Amino acid sequence: MVLDFWTYVNPILRILIYLVALISIGTILFNFHFEKYLDNDIKNYCNKILKSNSASGILLSIIVFFSIAGNLGGDIESIYSVDLINLSLETLQSKSILLLSIGFILLYLSTKNLNFLSKILYFLGTSILVISFIVVGHSFSSGIYSQLLVIVHVICISYWVGSFLPLRHMCTINNCKNLHKVAHNFGVYAVIYIGLLVITGLIFSYILLGGVSPLITSYYGNVLLIKILLVSIILAIGAVNKFKIVPNIKVNRLDGQNKLKSSIEIEIILTFFVLLLTSILTTSLTTPLGV
Repeated sequence: MVLDFWTYVNPILRILIYLVALISIGTILFNFHFEKYLDNDIKNYCNKILKSNSASGILLSIIVFFSIAGNLGGDIESIYSVDLINLSLETLQSKSILLLSIGFILLYLSTKNLNFLSKILYFLGTSILVISFIVVGHSFSSGIYSQLLVIVHVICISYWVGSFLPLRHMCTINNCKNLHKVAHNFGVYAVIYIGLLVITGLIFSYILLGGVSPLITSYYGNVLLIKILLVSIILAIGAVNKFKIVPNIKVNRLDGQNKLKSSIEIEIILTFFVLLLTSILTTSLTTPLGV
């Protein structure tokens, strides 16, 4: 019964970690690309997102660290065991969590309006968060090339996921001055980011599967196939945004804003399920190659 508890809790914790990390990295990228188009209201909103996600990330990192000891002991009481906590410190997962904690702390400090120092903290915190994804898991087991693929993949998906909330917020502002410019340029950059996202994702998946047929013949492949389908739907919605909804903002601002807001909300829901499947793939299933 307790083992079942960890079976369900671990994917949930992983989803939450993914969310706060990707949104934090993505918020930095959003500010980097579109800062000149953002007024103080939007900048403050982005800073609030980064602050709350960083704080949540610190708390989640602590919880996940103690969950490692719980997994090792196989019961809930194990999270308090000094011996198991010391043992968990030797695991790769604890090193990943340590990096996450440091990254989130640096990003939290960067929200304190420290001028030039904030930009240094942005860069360091973001870099450490990205690295935390490759010190454990399938990419670590598959070698340096897989790790490089994951780094690019994480940055690209962060750009996409991290832009949802700021863009949605802009859609809620009446006569938002630069919404069309931001949304248009978001689509321009997205061509590069999403192209790299798809390429790195397919190559990494092929490495883990060892071929195409395991997509059909293995549980891991089946879950991955569903994930690919959901991602394809999200990309299709993104294409509709770029070529139909965003241009309509110039013609009918209010209608365009409302449609873009609704579209983003659908993408957010679908992205949650993509992250759910990702957490299952990384915590509960073994690849066909036994990685």
